[in-house]
Amino acid sequence: MREGQAAPDKLDVMIATGRVTEEHDNEHRSFRHHTGMLTTLLESTGRFRVRVLEEFRGIGEELLDRFDVVLVMYEGRDNYRQKAEGFGATTNDALLRFVRDKGRGMVWFHGSAVQDSDWGYPEEFNEMRGATMSRDLGLRPRPVGEVVVRTAEPRHAITAGLDPEWGISNDDILTGVAMHPGARVLLTVFDDVETYRRAGWPRPHTPVEIPPGGLEQLRGMNQDQPLAWINEWGAGRCFTVTLGHDWDTFRRVNFMTLLCRGVEWAASGKVTLDPPDRDGENRWRVWPYYAGDTSRWDRSGS
Repeated sequence: MREGQAAPDKLDVMIATGRVTEEHDNEHRSFRHHTGMLTTLLESTGRFRVRVLEEFRGIGEELLDRFDVVLVMYEGRDNYRQKAEGFGATTNDALLRFVRDKGRGMVWFHGSAVQDSDWGYPEEFNEMRGATMSRDLGLRPRPVGEVVVRTAEPRHAITAGLDPEWGISNDDILTGVAMHPGARVLLTVFDDVETYRRAGWPRPHTPVEIPPGGLEQLRGMNQDQPLAWINEWGAGRCFTVTLGHDWDTFRRVNFMTLLCRGVEWAASGKVTLDPPDRDGENRWRVWPYYAGDTSRWDRSGS
């Protein structure tokens, strides 16, 4: 929020989670670790009230209508070789109406945006996202390591003030996304073939089809690949960010700013949030650095 401005009303966020892959739910890291970080970060801005629903399948409009935005962190499978279990027809239809007809927002977080063609998900989910993330079309996890990501130009209000380039360490970065016309890319990574060769890619637990022409023929190889984007669909809005696997990513101020603003834009169509201020008295503040009103009520109203 800009200095001197009145605090806007809080936005209601549902984090929809449940069945995720063993990458995100194992003896070292529970999916609740992710939902806890997301809740803490968003509420620390003072802009959001967050609720977490750990079984999302089968819910309908009566519950969804209480929220401004749904953040999906759900994969529907235990590992990358399985066919995903979807939300069910009732929830699918309710989500489509939630965005398209009612003008609300969706956020697809990390691997939740993957949608292979044989899973039975509505094709409208891809239209809503403004992108298709499917192994059939060459989606792949880039080799793990240090990477430099790039803030796309021209800037959107979500990325205003972010560094042109910034580092990410050991996140699970997905490339090979097929963008649809009209979607707007916010963040990219250059996907170079030599990184794949040095890493001895692919890893055994991530099935990937390598074209007959070799690694160079993979979708988007040796090009800038999208990692975050927005799309307006019907009366509503969708924000997708495929970063977010690792705790270290959540500590990056650029990522924190991108995520919080993306959720705000999806929920309201506006961006009011500044990056967290780590100067002055805030230099003593630990993560997530924001100092907003973390109560679950708006105290400025009646």
